[in-house]
Amino acid sequence: MSDTPALARLPSVDEVLRHPAFAAAAGGLADAYRTRLVRQTIQTRRRRLLDDPPADGADVRADVVADCAREARALARPFPRRVINATGVLLHTNLGRAPLGELLAGLEDTLGGYTDLEWDEATLGRGNRDEGLAAQLRLLTGAESAIVVNNCASALLLALHTLAAGRAALVSRSELVEIGGSFRVPEIIEASGCRLREVGTTNRTRAADFERAATDGGAAVLLKVHQSNFVQRGFVESVSTDEMVALGRALGVPVLEDNGSGLVVPNGAPPLGDEPHVAASVARGVDVVCFSGDKLLGGVQAGIVVGRAPLVDAMRRNPLFRALRLDKVRIALLHRCLAPHLAGDERGLPLWRLFHADVDEVRARASTLRLPSWARPVPLRATLGGGSNPEADFPSWGLELAHPTLGAERVRRALAGRDVPIVGYVRQDRCFLDVRTVLPADLPEIQAALDTLDR
Repeated sequence: MSDTPALARLPSVDEVLRHPAFAAAAGGLADAYRTRLVRQTIQTRRRRLLDDPPADGADVRADVVADCAREARALARPFPRRVINATGVLLHTNLGRAPLGELLAGLEDTLGGYTDLEWDEATLGRGNRDEGLAAQLRLLTGAESAIVVNNCASALLLALHTLAAGRAALVSRSELVEIGGSFRVPEIIEASGCRLREVGTTNRTRAADFERAATDGGAAVLLKVHQSNFVQRGFVESVSTDEMVALGRALGVPVLEDNGSGLVVPNGAPPLGDEPHVAASVARGVDVVCFSGDKLLGGVQAGIVVGRAPLVDAMRRNPLFRALRLDKVRIALLHRCLAPHLAGDERGLPLWRLFHADVDEVRARASTLRLPSWARPVPLRATLGGGSNPEADFPSWGLELAHPTLGAERVRRALAGRDVPIVGYVRQDRCFLDVRTVLPADLPEIQAALDTLDR
């Protein structure tokens, strides 16, 4: 059967360009890009028609115009855009993890023009772009040296490549974790050029297992990975940080810890239980610690490396460091994030204000909303998220929505489909909005959404 009749129903490029619906949607595009968008869309539709011819009554021309207009509107919409997090997950990876809030204040004055990113005032020559961050991190963690790269995965990649490329990296089988987005520790080890040597079993690994593996086949680094997004219970055993450090010293092999979550608050955070503390690992003698900037640190995406100066400085000299280093925007934001920690006031960061908010305060925020008859305030349990202690939750307060005509999933989608999406969750055929993760400035949007759903 010939596909010509189906293809003949495609509009011409000029026909789409002249169509009022497309012209209105593509007002922000120059003529050359309008034309390119239309051609690309028609080509996509042509391939689809060849694979799956349309029904006889299908209006292919109208569909193509609609596709082009939709693509033009999507291009015009800013990205990323503001959403309201009503999930009760403070570090929601899909929603950008830590909110930045006032860290952005005045940033235009700093970055709107030229900066001293790599200019040394003393020598009037080239400087080091991350020396300011390194000074803050040395003080915060007690480490001898520090560098910052794109994210924690790249920090681990750089550390392994520098310390053990072409040689063996020993890690417990129980710590060969998947860290999100389908990225797995074994794959990072392989990409670094190291030889992965698995030690122990899935549920039980002892220091003697590491010692035997190092004696039998050698080792360039002992790797300890924080099991941040899962917990093992029952017949389990693992090698403590102190044991790993002692073994590393005995073998003359550096110990590398992938801390991940990046807890630096001096007194910890009781709801998080045994979440490892970066400064504690450094104090125990871990040679190199890697952690994230946008998890418990409460800042922007970054991979932070702290540890012994000879090892960290070797990473700085690695050509990979230049490929992974931060730009000036994230350096400025991370510098601002570290300042409240150094002042001993993590509540100066939006993440930690949300975390520390008393449940009565959260309940009071929820009580400011005018609720329709099908909504009621209820106690909830919030979580930290972001791969930080999956078992830790803490009291919160929010709304239970039981709309008289719309099911819970339709309510959830209606809220998510607003100009400012409101992201809640469904449980037992009820839609819930957790107010702990709702910023005070977002409450009017939730009120407007409830009013709309009540009409």
